[in-house]
Amino acid sequence: MSRQLEDEAAAKRLFNQRLFVIGSMRLIDSMNVTMIMPYGLELMSMLLNQDKGSAEVGTAFAWFIGLYSLCEIVFSPLWGMAADNIGRRPVLLIGIAGTAIAPILLGVGQSLPLVFAFRALGGFFCGNQAILRTYLGEIADKNNEARAFSILVLCFVVGMMAGPFLGGLAFPARWAPQVFEGTLFAQHPVLLPNLLFGASTAIVCIIGFLWLEETLPSKQVDHVDLESEDSDASGVTRCCYSMTVLQAILAFCGLAGAVEAQNTLVVLLWQYPHSQGGFGFSPQQVSVVQVSGGLGPIVCHLTFLQKLVRKLGFLKVLGLGFLINSCSYSLYPVYALFADPAKYGLWRYVILGLAEFVGMSGTFLLFSSVFVFMNRASEGLNRATVNGWANSSRALSRAISPLVATQLLQTFSALPLGGYVPFYIITACLGIFFALAWTGLRKLN
Repeated sequence: MSRQLEDEAAAKRLFNQRLFVIGSMRLIDSMNVTMIMPYGLELMSMLLNQDKGSAEVGTAFAWFIGLYSLCEIVFSPLWGMAADNIGRRPVLLIGIAGTAIAPILLGVGQSLPLVFAFRALGGFFCGNQAILRTYLGEIADKNNEARAFSILVLCFVVGMMAGPFLGGLAFPARWAPQVFEGTLFAQHPVLLPNLLFGASTAIVCIIGFLWLEETLPSKQVDHVDLESEDSDASGVTRCCYSMTVLQAILAFCGLAGAVEAQNTLVVLLWQYPHSQGGFGFSPQQVSVVQVSGGLGPIVCHLTFLQKLVRKLGFLKVLGLGFLINSCSYSLYPVYALFADPAKYGLWRYVILGLAEFVGMSGTFLLFSSVFVFMNRASEGLNRATVNGWANSSRALSRAISPLVATQLLQTFSALPLGGYVPFYIITACLGIFFALAWTGLRKLN
């Protein structure tokens, strides 16, 4: 009995160690995506030498965000196939090493083509998100599945909070001229956050090299062959399972696209001048509000998520997350009543911070559920390849959604409070995606 308890304790320590490495890598990936949000519009305005509210700057900003996802569309399946052939560990380490280098190069870029090229380079090393879900699916079981994937989503959301906070350090000569004026960081105004990010990523890469173990099953081909034989024995099962996988991917890419569109809209509206229907925030002020929003998922994870899953199941948690997310962003016309900085000042931060807190809590519930559904849908298949294609589909959705969101904003902004109409359109689109995927998700539940 004593030996059994020791073995269980050792297995738990190993699982927690792996979970720490996976969570650290997911945190870095999330920061890499969101770090550009506070300074991206300002950077495009500087490189194009145009006002931040101009259509050209808004379009360039949307392309700047979407370019990373466009690269994911092409390369995610290839990284997934590589992970199924050479192993999870080498692919993860290559990806995290590339993620450390590309942002530093972006930080020293002095022209629009160079900045876009280095952003695309970061998108090339995009395989980690799919492989991390694969890795976690191979070490987790039904007993710790909810906890494991909620931690993965929590790291993703904390990264969404830490990324903008780090991005808020851009243009340091403006907020600390006595320190940075006349230095390299004044000549390259977005280098400081990217350099700090690169150093942090290098540390995570070293930790992964030391602690990460391979999980690729040595007899995976045999397992897949057996699964195929079982499926062939029952044509109905095979048909239902393949449709279930497609529906899980559909829900995943629909959710990712909607969240990316919401993030694009809020960042643009927060930085647009009050005269153009915005809140007139600086990059540093944007990061403060986004950090406030990131606290919501932390509270959810530490308090009630696992109890909620045990009581309701993942499908109802998904529905609850959709309701919370939709309500939060649908109230933006109300938040706009407090947009005048002269009249409301600090209250703008309080109201938008609370709105982001609630909205991000709903987003956390959504992703926690969808990640588990994707993991269950890929059982019995080449996990990394399935997750690679899922990531590619998600990236396509994320690449398109900022452009669509920007176009919708420009189309409706001429109307009174028209800048908030896109939130309702995005919510309706997300509802359609979930409706189409519902039968498959119900089976996985």
